[in-house]
Amino acid sequence: MWKYKCKTQFLILVAAFCVGVLLMAFTFSNSAITSAGIVPPEVLSFMKSNIVLTYAMGGLVVAGIVNAVLISQMLIPISAWAPYLIFMLLFMMPDTMLMISTFLVIPLMIVTLYGWLSLRSSTLSSLRARKISNDEEIVRIYQIHHQLLPEYKELAIKCRKQIDRISLIYALGIVAIFCIMFFINNIWILVLALLFYMMAFNALLRYRAQCFIPITKLLYENCDPQACFSAIVYYSTKRNKIKLTQKSLLAQCLIYMDDPELAQDILITYPRKDAASTLTYWSLMGYIDYMLKDEAALIRCKEEASKVRMNFGPTGVMIRSEEIASIENKIRLMNGDFNECKKYYLASLKHSPFPFQQVDASYYIALISFVQEDYNIAKMYFEKVVQLGNTMYFVKKAESYLTKINNLNLDVE
Repeated sequence: MWKYKCKTQFLILVAAFCVGVLLMAFTFSNSAITSAGIVPPEVLSFMKSNIVLTYAMGGLVVAGIVNAVLISQMLIPISAWAPYLIFMLLFMMPDTMLMISTFLVIPLMIVTLYGWLSLRSSTLSSLRARKISNDEEIVRIYQIHHQLLPEYKELAIKCRKQIDRISLIYALGIVAIFCIMFFINNIWILVLALLFYMMAFNALLRYRAQCFIPITKLLYENCDPQACFSAIVYYSTKRNKIKLTQKSLLAQCLIYMDDPELAQDILITYPRKDAASTLTYWSLMGYIDYMLKDEAALIRCKEEASKVRMNFGPTGVMIRSEEIASIENKIRLMNGDFNECKKYYLASLKHSPFPFQQVDASYYIALISFVQEDYNIAKMYFEKVVQLGNTMYFVKKAESYLTKINNLNLDVE
């Protein structure tokens, strides 16, 4: 899981180091600063005689400040209070904490570079095994069996513009933090600014997620996986180049279009950066393995999902339990334990907040009822699938079963 964060962390540290070097170069090129008497003459003389070392130290100091934020984010899976603990330590002993984070810059850069390259190597190996070169190849394969719907291009572009605007605000926030670091000498103001920035960043993330809701609704509320997939492809296309985002949602769309193999291909490059994304990955893979009738892989999904620990208190425990229960139910369904499966889907239907979940549960209730020759119940739930399912592949299946039921010439009410 940690490897999926390595690329971003490495590039951030490199960028921070370069900014520190540039700022140190600017300081030495400004005679007013060097002659202001801020630095003792003997120290200034040593710095001028060891200019490369001085520039490197300037880069390391900036990278060390950024590293303190990165380390706090890395500790969140261990405890949600870890970032606040680090900031408390920065308040109480700023010099020591800055020295520690600066000392850890180079080791962390080595570790993140290794994680990034090793993950990239394993991902490319998996893609070659599946004969996929890039995201454009995935879209090409998709278009062999399905269609991209151009009517959702405008919606996708609108969402992308909103999200790009938020990303720009975030970038300006980073610039503001660097300005505070180098133009304000008060460590307390600096720590407060970093704390405020982290809170603002979380708020921006929530707002950014809300901007994508119109596309998510295409599947969750409209039960139209083809429209949702098309919108994500248009959203991910810039300058005629495709770099797919929202891969878990794409995989869901493909599952409900009865294309589990392509959904599996999509998830090869799905970034499992935290416990929530890892749990989502194994839950989706469980559904895919069920559709592919791979019981051994399905059991492995359950084992891997059981290892995930979510630090969200009772909510995290509940989410994890629900996902594991879903995988366990697929195992029971594969083994023919229909009575327990039917109970699960009835409970799921009762508590499902979204129409696409109701369609999913209704289809399996109807299918189990059909197998058990309870045709009254089967017909009722198949009709519910047809009513709500829109373009989900369950609809065609339900219509086929309804035809069979009607051909039985039974007294079905």
